[in-house]
Amino acid sequence: MGSKESKPSENDKREADPDFSGPLNQRSCTDVICCGIFALNILLYGVVGIVGFYYGNPARLLHPTDSEGNSCGSANDDTITGRDLSDKPFLHMFDISKCTAIGTNFALTGEIACPTTSVCVKECPDSNWAGFLDIARYEAAESIDYTKYICEYDISAGTGSGQISNPKDLIVGLEGGDGVCGSYYFKEEPLLKRCIPSILSDVFDTTTEVLVQDLGPVSSSGDSVDAVTGQTMEAVGKVLEVYYEAQGIAMQVLDDLVDSYVMLIVFMIVSCVLVFIFIAVMRLIAWLVVWTLLLTVHVALGAATYYCYMKYVELKADETVAEDPNNYNIKANLDYYSGLYETWMYTGIVCASLLGIILLMTCFLCNRIRLAIRVIGEASRAVRSMPLSFMFPLIPWIAQSIVLVYFLLLTVYVASYEGDPVYRVATNASNESSSDDGAGSKCDPTVIYENITDSVSGNTQRIATTGNCFFQEFVGSEYISAVHAYNLFMSLWLINFIIALGQCTLAGGFAGWYWTRGEPGALPVIKSYYRCLRYHMGSLAFGSFIIAVIQIIRMILEYLDHKYKDKKGMIATFVMKCLRCCFWCFEKFIKFINKNAYIVIAIYGKNFCISAMDAFFLILRNAARVAILNGITAFLLFTCKLAITALMGFLAFLFFSGQVTQVEEWVPDLNYYFIPIIVVVVGTYIVATIFFDVYDMAVDTIFFCVLEDLERHDGSPEKPYFMSKDLQSLLGKKNDFSEDGKSHKVSAEQKMPEIELSEH
Repeated sequence: MGSKESKPSENDKREADPDFSGPLNQRSCTDVICCGIFALNILLYGVVGIVGFYYGNPARLLHPTDSEGNSCGSANDDTITGRDLSDKPFLHMFDISKCTAIGTNFALTGEIACPTTSVCVKECPDSNWAGFLDIARYEAAESIDYTKYICEYDISAGTGSGQISNPKDLIVGLEGGDGVCGSYYFKEEPLLKRCIPSILSDVFDTTTEVLVQDLGPVSSSGDSVDAVTGQTMEAVGKVLEVYYEAQGIAMQVLDDLVDSYVMLIVFMIVSCVLVFIFIAVMRLIAWLVVWTLLLTVHVALGAATYYCYMKYVELKADETVAEDPNNYNIKANLDYYSGLYETWMYTGIVCASLLGIILLMTCFLCNRIRLAIRVIGEASRAVRSMPLSFMFPLIPWIAQSIVLVYFLLLTVYVASYEGDPVYRVATNASNESSSDDGAGSKCDPTVIYENITDSVSGNTQRIATTGNCFFQEFVGSEYISAVHAYNLFMSLWLINFIIALGQCTLAGGFAGWYWTRGEPGALPVIKSYYRCLRYHMGSLAFGSFIIAVIQIIRMILEYLDHKYKDKKGMIATFVMKCLRCCFWCFEKFIKFINKNAYIVIAIYGKNFCISAMDAFFLILRNAARVAILNGITAFLLFTCKLAITALMGFLAFLFFSGQVTQVEEWVPDLNYYFIPIIVVVVGTYIVATIFFDVYDMAVDTIFFCVLEDLERHDGSPEKPYFMSKDLQSLLGKKNDFSEDGKSHKVSAEQKMPEIELSEH
């Protein structure tokens, strides 16, 4: 799209261009249509963000919401009941035991996840209270402390005019719902502005035990109340106790991070220095690291094979070993299986097979491995000669961080859009405003009350007849879900575009270094970055769009697999696993092709499709070399990242645990000394990954250029090789002319620089 390049042939090798001396400066824009579509989507994404930020209300997510849809601590001028709750910032739930089924999530989504009446209060209860006992006290004409009752907004408990005095009328809910007042509560503390019981060892006291024994379980007929059993409250207690423990630990962890942030910054700087040193000396130790790792693998597999053989012989000769073919409890009988000679026989066969395969690959692909090592060394020289390439990853990293923050903010604002409130019946009840009978049907909280007469005093009061019409959520426009989907897709597209821009920029810089024989000129990375933005935004947007689509499909498959995991049959499960596996492999393959396509774009300025085909067929013609190089490079770089991470983790352990007495005065006083160690380990691995990605791109680009060099040139004066002498010798190639500056038909710019073998 946007380019009139001719389609390359799969079988024809490239022709030499005598005027070619690196990435082309004279080029035209590619995939212009894609660039226009991408620009329009960015503009639309910005408009969506402006609208979302204007109409969204994140406070709705921060403040709890009661059963009527009012926000605690707010004036609620726009709600269905319009209650001014500015002086009531905390949410209290009548029957918190109904939160047991939803586990620990209820504290974050209390009013929606817990199907119980919730009201806003000025302060959370500071004591334990059980209203069930007041029923017996009332019937025995004993005094009752009505100040203990927490009721709905229009209900007042007491013996005065307009108040309800019978505890049964207050705490018994008809049709299985809550009463107009809570039937019990514990001493509570605010957590995220929700009143959560303080679960301590004395929660299940004698009063609760007597209450359960005296009243027992009862029906919802209205003649008695539903007792809260000790088992139910124990389950709730375990759920809530996790939150208090987590809250305390979180505060201690935060204190540790604040106290140690200076040393954490120092360790991150040291990590960067280690990475720089490692890259600088990589060309000298790459061969040593690779061959040492290969030797270690051979020795380990050989030792494992020998050990399995000895155990097999030992157990085979032991006739007292009992066999129980009906015992399949693997977890509980690992010792039993380790005592079977078949286990060691099969394990030994696997180890021996792996040893044989790796040994054969090492023997027959020795030259390929040596080539990979040499290319890694060349990449190290390229990175060292362009210091700016080290700093460039910070630009994509910052850009991706901005996209991620924008995505999260827009998600919050769109999710907090104040649409119409939805109320639903939580139990098998109905009312006149419900469109359907039964649980889940919609209801109207403003019409669930009617006047009934107190059974003892004879006073007529406005009492809830169902007590189970609860606020569930705010439902905005029908396009809200589409906005969320668009937000997710655009964030993926932009992040992949930023990655593509970074890869194409680095590829242009390293290709310039190779094709100019180590003399790319001033600021090659900046020049490459300009070329990418000026000419190839459309191509990069095209490639990143493909990746984003595949990632969206994978997310959909993951969502469907999670949603229907308990409803799928064997065949559906198998098909779903196959689809997930296929799309995972497909994404990896497309990323690999795209990466090489960006190299072609950076060098020759072709459009995305032509570049992808060009790169694919070049790789196909050199499949063995590419496979070995990618495998060794990935293995080596991953090992290096782990080594640097482990070293920094060990140093952090020595420092923060106080093992080094010479620096004890610099060690902060910590609650958990392993917290900063974890931060150092994770941070070091991220830093190493960022900078080693530059190294990985250098290896891929230079190896791609080597393959191009081999196909375009033959070493003659008209077609000289651009690769170093070491690579020429390793590949059995040679430039067929002297390098004394007198070779015919070779310009001064094309002449191979006179450098020592160890240097190039």
